[in-house]
Amino acid sequence: MNRHRSISRMSAGATLLAAGLALAGCSAGSSPSTSSPPSSAAGSAATGTPSGGSGSFTGTELFPVAVGNTWVYRVTTAGQPAGTEVNKITTVVPVAGGNRVTTTHEVRGTRSVSIKQTYLFGSDGSITVPLTSLGSSTFTVKSGGIVWPSQAQIDSGRPFHSTITATLTAAGQSRQISARVTVQGAGSARVTVPAGTYQATVIDETVAEKLMGISISLRVRTWMAKGTGPVKSQVSTNGSTISSEELKSFTKG
Repeated sequence: MNRHRSISRMSAGATLLAAGLALAGCSAGSSPSTSSPPSSAAGSAATGTPSGGSGSFTGTELFPVAVGNTWVYRVTTAGQPAGTEVNKITTVVPVAGGNRVTTTHEVRGTRSVSIKQTYLFGSDGSITVPLTSLGSSTFTVKSGGIVWPSQAQIDSGRPFHSTITATLTAAGQSRQISARVTVQGAGSARVTVPAGTYQATVIDETVAEKLMGISISLRVRTWMAKGTGPVKSQVSTNGSTISSEELKSFTKG
């Protein structure tokens, strides 16, 4: 086999898996049954006035929202020492159809990384990750997105299938790809993490793509506790867990 082609295929596959981690929305992305997303989708207007933790908007039943809300996680990645991730809500801005929520994510470990993430919390209880918060220098999202539906939709267990189109640049080549995203509720389960024991709603999200003959599938399973938010998440591929996060503490703003 042509060596350059082999390297290109491996590089492209690894990039898509990395993109899948970003698409997970830091444990906050999912969707209804089919057709168009809720009114809070990525096209919503981005205007409004920031609000504090004392405002009327409190997020969803499974994801409390207030400026200053802080989650601290123990992060485990295959082949690396355990680290810590600190997620904090910095602004809540009313927009058309809901509220735009900005968070910071600081990973502390062998390497320290800090990123900013934006969500749109819809008035219908949905959560959307806008296109501007997805992708990277090698994975440019062109259309599509990730949406979590209302609690009722999650509880129904009905899968939602959406498509994300993007340009992937690897090994000096650019390719147009189409990743299929499936999200559905997977019932409830009792889960124990460093912060305590919770009865949580389980949500599965799968990002799948066939690139140059190689089928790539990434699954993110998230445990969401009422009034607390994400308490645990696991990222796996081909049945093997490659990373996980467990809640150490949650502090209200």
